[in-house]
Amino acid sequence: MGTRFVTPSSGRSRHARAEAFTLTEVLITVVIVGILSAIALPNYFNQVQRTRQSEAAAALAQLQNTLVAYVDENNTTASGCGAGTAPTWGDLNGIAAVMTDSGPASGCTSLSSAITMPNGRYTITRSDNSANDDYYEFTAADSSAANFNVMACVDLSNGASDLEQGSSSAAITASDLDCR
Repeated sequence: MGTRFVTPSSGRSRHARAEAFTLTEVLITVVIVGILSAIALPNYFNQVQRTRQSEAAAALAQLQNTLVAYVDENNTTASGCGAGTAPTWGDLNGIAAVMTDSGPASGCTSLSSAITMPNGRYTITRSDNSANDDYYEFTAADSSAANFNVMACVDLSNGASDLEQGSSSAAITASDLDCR
């Protein structure tokens, strides 16, 4: 059997080349990662915003039910805080928890005064002119993502209700609601 001789320098250079990356390979990898990030990150942030919007939509749906339950239980749209006024956040919290970033809503605060949801992003307010005690329109808005708003309405005179969500391309407006 023959003996094979390997010089130390030739053995090391083959070994070193097998474990190293060339500059071209590294640049191609960086470009591919950059392209994937440019595609994935906006989708990720849109999904995060849609999740927050879904939470606001659930809160508005609960608010619609709470308002109807308040009127049904009290047989009036008047507040416990004062005759002739619409229910307040505290009145509705007496029926079902209306949570804010500082705990349950309380007191005689008008529904047209904004409350901030526990996540700190969305504010909810009665957004119509408040002149009709049988019609309630609520808006949940995120100041950092205006198009991802949520609007809901309840018309107590005809029993209609609606809930609509904005999208990344357009916000919902009152004309999109179908309660009247």
